[in-house]
Amino acid sequence: MKSAHDKRGHVLWTTGLVSAALAITLAVSSFGGCSANEEPEHLEIMKLSGTPYDRGYAHGKRFSSKIRSFYNQMLSNSILPFLNREQRDIVDVLPNYGKPPYTDGTFSYLMMLESANHLKPYIPKAYLDEIQGISDGSGMPYDEILVLNTFLDTMLAFRAITFFIKRVQAPYVVSVSVSGIDDDEKDNDGDDAVDEAGEDMVKNYNSIPHALYAEVPLDAVFTFVLKDQKFDVASIAGDDSDDFVARNVDPERVNPDSIRIQLDDIVYESGHDSIVITDVEEDETALRVTFTPPGGLPPAAVVSLILQAGDMCDIIDPPPQHARYMRDERLTVTTAGYGKPPHQVPNKSADDGRSQPPSISFALRGSATADGSTIMGHHYALLDANTSHKHPVLFEVTPPEDEGIPHVYLGWTGIVYGFTGMNAAGLSYSVNNSDTLSNPLVNEFMNKFLDYLLYGSPDVQLLSSGVPMGIMGRELLTHSRTVEEGAAYLESIDHTYGWNIMLADAAGGIRAVSVRSRIDELERDRYTNTMITTPLDRDMWGNRLHSVDDDDLYMASHYQAFTNGDGYTEDIHERFLVFDVVPQRIWTSFYFRSLRAFYVLRDEIIDNYGVFDVPLAIGVLRNDALVDTRDSMSAVVYQPQQLKLHFAMGEMPATDGPFIEYDLSHLTEGISP
Repeated sequence: MKSAHDKRGHVLWTTGLVSAALAITLAVSSFGGCSANEEPEHLEIMKLSGTPYDRGYAHGKRFSSKIRSFYNQMLSNSILPFLNREQRDIVDVLPNYGKPPYTDGTFSYLMMLESANHLKPYIPKAYLDEIQGISDGSGMPYDEILVLNTFLDTMLAFRAITFFIKRVQAPYVVSVSVSGIDDDEKDNDGDDAVDEAGEDMVKNYNSIPHALYAEVPLDAVFTFVLKDQKFDVASIAGDDSDDFVARNVDPERVNPDSIRIQLDDIVYESGHDSIVITDVEEDETALRVTFTPPGGLPPAAVVSLILQAGDMCDIIDPPPQHARYMRDERLTVTTAGYGKPPHQVPNKSADDGRSQPPSISFALRGSATADGSTIMGHHYALLDANTSHKHPVLFEVTPPEDEGIPHVYLGWTGIVYGFTGMNAAGLSYSVNNSDTLSNPLVNEFMNKFLDYLLYGSPDVQLLSSGVPMGIMGRELLTHSRTVEEGAAYLESIDHTYGWNIMLADAAGGIRAVSVRSRIDELERDRYTNTMITTPLDRDMWGNRLHSVDDDDLYMASHYQAFTNGDGYTEDIHERFLVFDVVPQRIWTSFYFRSLRAFYVLRDEIIDNYGVFDVPLAIGVLRNDALVDTRDSMSAVVYQPQQLKLHFAMGEMPATDGPFIEYDLSHLTEGISP
């Protein structure tokens, strides 16, 4: 984790983290990529049967060398060293992590192991037996295999904590105003009122998934107020006062030389005639940035703006010396003559030329496909670290009779799960991670840190809880046959983090399921942890949530909506000390690029509605605007009714390789209907 220091070397707050680690006889279909008969060099296929332990032992014995390689390259050489770099800063807030046994480079491994052991009660015995079998078969220590199978859940939740911390350190947008819309006789903000007082300014700006304003004048001028603020939280622990309120310490201010504004595909930087920067008299920590688009705005158009700014911090660890930057803030407006209200205009944004798209999934049936059959597609991208694509395996699992449904999943050596799979009943699932502060590690952090402040408690640990994501997927395939059964299972369990899950079955059922973790008893009373969506579901304005029409669903890596039964709410919004624990749309770096991928995917579905088949679905997965070229892990198209999948793994990105057809029909023998 990076340390922010003022000029006296005083630690202001801790930031950063795993994002660096994240920077962590077959018939071959001739759908492009490699030649039709060429299989990826690293791809393996393995059939597993017998008891869970037997399956794990066979897995470990066959892939012993590759499991060691995967563990060493992914964890020992990538994830764990980055976590160790954060130890000093974590000690500022949780001092027990600076004492034995967390010394001598053991911090990150022990933290991961402690969290893994805390997760064990949520993991059914069958998978613990399988993990034990992998350990025995490979000769690797059980604890290392357990960490390998749980580190992702802990790491994502830990990353969320650091982004929460980062948000109160970096510059942020306080307000946005647009000239000329307070007297244009139009409803620019979609509230059914015309030219009301204050219509030209959003005073407490927060990012939204649709346009901020509609029908703005072509000569409109944009004004942004940016603010930077630092808090000294570590010093409060030594305060004799009972008033534990974070104190503002010597704010560094927004750096006026760091301002960068992208208007559609043109970038303007500080010093350009279009950008005027002034102080805010009433707040020395803020800057006012006025942007006049050169030549005005195009008529009847959707216009995208991307705003970036840094502070004046002088961070030297880790090198090179640098400031702290806000995430790129993206907003959309339409100009006079476009003719749609804000909520009907997606905040798709322009391609910034730097960021990568996240994971996506879609399901199509009936009128959406050429023959009326069901197709589901998925591309997962998160953590390759030049490693994942070298260790992929398609696992075919046949449990003992009456202990579950045979299934396949796309995984990696040493791991008992994947992010996607299909069973012999035709039920298919795919998972996209969806950042949220509604997770148990955040709850542990808040509770334990507050205990430390109040009571000096030495027993402070960052522990995850809930059913790990991959185990969730295996359980779903093992015991569910329909999307209704799968959704009910997802609704019944506690989750380690936020996930967007697509389901499709052999009867033509499709569901989009978003989950989060209700991190404490208060949340359990107020919020549901699951949002189950069909193609018919709509938002508060009547827009379809996840669909184009009645026979499709599509998802990316952000939440569309949650409900508590009384109406719309978000994944979380709590208060901790003086800090807001905010919804994902406000803090995560995934949000805007997920919005863009979501709407690019929607356009593909609109353009091809009614003619989709497997080659066309593969073509969508290969769309350059939807492919993460750095951290692609797996891509697949399912045909639940035909019990076939077409998958790509072992190349970087996965979609550059061939999509290999795999038939599950032989797994139906002896399976009760």
